Amino acid sequence: MSHERMNDERTHWPQIIGSIVVALAIVAVAILITTAKFGSTSSAKIQAREDRIDLQEERAKDRQDALEERLKASEDRREEASE
Repeated sequence: MSHERMNDERTHWPQIIGSIVVALAIVAVAILITTAKFGSTSSAKIQAREDRIDLQEERAKDRQDALEERLKASEDRREEASE
């Protein structure tokens, strides 16, 4: 009887090892899927933030350029008026 019991215990080890390998594979796939999903979302958020900053900087430069043009035009009108 103990010989049969030893045979039963030996046949369980491959099943246990197989179950562990399958569990690790499932965890690895879950990590890959989660990283792919949320990693790209985070990258997209960073890119969108950078795009907004670039747009704000461009608008600020455009406002500065417009202000300089108005000042130049105002100076030109004063010079013409004083002549």
